[in-house]
Amino acid sequence: MNFKNSLCVSMSLWFIILLSGCQSTPQSQNRVVLYCSVDDVYARPIIAELEKKTGLQIEALYDVEAAKTAGLANRIRGEKSRPRGDVFWSSALLQTLLLQREGLLQEYSSPSAKDIPAEFKDKKGAWTGMGVRSRVIMSNSQQKTQNKIGVSAEDLLEPQFKNKIGISNPQFGTASDWVATLTVRWGKEKTLNYFRDLKKNGVHVLAGNGVVAEKVANGELLAGVTDSDDYSTFAKKSKIENRFILNANGFEDGVSTIKIPGSVAILKSAPHSANAKKLVDAIVSLEIEKMLVKKMPGVLPTRRFPLDGEQKYDSEILFVPDSENPTDTAKWANAWLSIREPLFEILLTP
Repeated sequence: MNFKNSLCVSMSLWFIILLSGCQSTPQSQNRVVLYCSVDDVYARPIIAELEKKTGLQIEALYDVEAAKTAGLANRIRGEKSRPRGDVFWSSALLQTLLLQREGLLQEYSSPSAKDIPAEFKDKKGAWTGMGVRSRVIMSNSQQKTQNKIGVSAEDLLEPQFKNKIGISNPQFGTASDWVATLTVRWGKEKTLNYFRDLKKNGVHVLAGNGVVAEKVANGELLAGVTDSDDYSTFAKKSKIENRFILNANGFEDGVSTIKIPGSVAILKSAPHSANAKKLVDAIVSLEIEKMLVKKMPGVLPTRRFPLDGEQKYDSEILFVPDSENPTDTAKWANAWLSIREPLFEILLTP
């Protein structure tokens, strides 16, 4: 073999070695990146089960508590030119709707979601609901009040609640979804006037729904608007005998119980698109939703499957007649964008 032929053989061998080094290993072929804003204490065992069920290697990135779902949504926006994540599993819906509006989600109708009611999924498959929370008014009846709390959010404007009401910061988490829903159902001006009146009544704007529930449970606040999961958690944890009133009948002027589903979506240009679909199929399955509902207090199913114990009581909050609980999620994103800045100016400025 002459030098020229020897050189060609050597180069060919190096080329083959280079190619083999670039090929994906079985482990990387099974990889999928999940951005998750469900509380990690509940999500981690579910993700472990998902790995067993699918054979996928799931790299999960959780939200920072202070930023809630908005933090991960902003990360997705920041990575849109070079996507890293594949699936967004959110504990709420509004940020998912905003990402959809911005064209950052891809459409995928999972066969596992066939039995999920239409009100809990996007018509084109951009997102699927999974696990639902209700907004509730939580009160501590040990504190003396002139009157009992009724069923309306407007009752919190009464003088007896002066400086004794809490809500979570509407920049983050399900408080944003709550504000968006009120804006759709009440209109922008009435909603802004409501929060102006709440501020005049000394509302405390707190870091999260859990903080609201905790302060009501320990008696620092008389009442607060929070989520059904935080209500359930602190109602059980409380060492004093508090009586909590759930706002099961909703709000006045046709604003009924506000239901906020968690949501699962595939990101646009997901690096592992096939694995992303496989993961979504597993997350929205009946088996995994049952697991979430069982593990996470106050989280309710999108489907109507049997519930036990206290969950039966909670289910009455979720499953109200459709005529009393209009489906308006398609309007949440625009409503939120219209009210966000004036609302912050009202609540977050001295």
